[in-house]
Amino acid sequence: MSSSLFSRTSRLVISQTKTLASNTTQNLTNATGKLCTPNQAINPHSQIRQFGRKAGKMGKHLENLDEFAHQENRKQKKNSSKHNNSSTTTTTTAAAAAQETSFEVEDIILAEDEQETKFDHGRSEENESATALPSKDDVQQRMMKVVHAMEHSFKAIRGAEPSPELFDSVQVKAYGSMTPLNAVAQVVISSPTMAIITCFDPETCSAVKDGVRDMTGMNFNPRVEDGAVLVPIPRVSAETRKAIVKQLGKVAEGTKQRVRRIRRAAQDVVKLGKDGKLGPGISEDDAFRVSKEIDAVTEDSINILNDILEQKRDNIMLV
Repeated sequence: MSSSLFSRTSRLVISQTKTLASNTTQNLTNATGKLCTPNQAINPHSQIRQFGRKAGKMGKHLENLDEFAHQENRKQKKNSSKHNNSSTTTTTTAAAAAQETSFEVEDIILAEDEQETKFDHGRSEENESATALPSKDDVQQRMMKVVHAMEHSFKAIRGAEPSPELFDSVQVKAYGSMTPLNAVAQVVISSPTMAIITCFDPETCSAVKDGVRDMTGMNFNPRVEDGAVLVPIPRVSAETRKAIVKQLGKVAEGTKQRVRRIRRAAQDVVKLGKDGKLGPGISEDDAFRVSKEIDAVTEDSINILNDILEQKRDNIMLV
């Protein structure tokens, strides 16, 4: 008897379990967006308790899980929004920095001396036809003067890392006349992005600030603080540095042409000596010797020029 009752009870439980599984697979979505049975879909406000209090606890638990899942989604969306805003701000800041560090590269023009190619050795008012061979030292001195002028112009060009020589060209209106900056102040590079100019006389700070602000092609914005002039130096963008290097190449090529013109002018005089047109005191052997010396100092000058150019290029492109 007991065994038969237990068997019937088991079959009843299995049947109800299958019915529950069938109803679960046919769940629909009501107007609130939650899963429900067909009866709940018809009447979303109805609550059918098929399993008594346990089913109610189960439903409450499912609602808590649903709320927790929505909270996680909201947190993810919030974090994503913050990340996007941060990325936008970073991009905007980077773009502004790139704009601040770019500037127009102006042409570098070196003054030329007409006398650098004139060789009138031995000529005087009494004997205008007399001419001596150019000396090696004189030719070398003329060539190196041109090379040093180029090197000096390079000091005023911004590189990857600033240096006090950057301000060598600054002229300050002090004590009634234009005065070089190094005569009224001392420049110290405190960091790669800041220069501090300490004025010997605090009353000249305003004039120093104006002189630095008016530097050609620099776009500096100096300010006066505690008797010193602070000059923020933004880093130069890669695009601007490439343009500077290109401009340096043009200046170096122009300087080489000046060196070669000095050589050509000297060799023209030597050629007269080889042809015996400089007088009996100059032999052909002397003319050939001087010609070789001129070629040697020309090569040395060009090599020094190339070294100066290469060093400046490396300094500008240094990352």
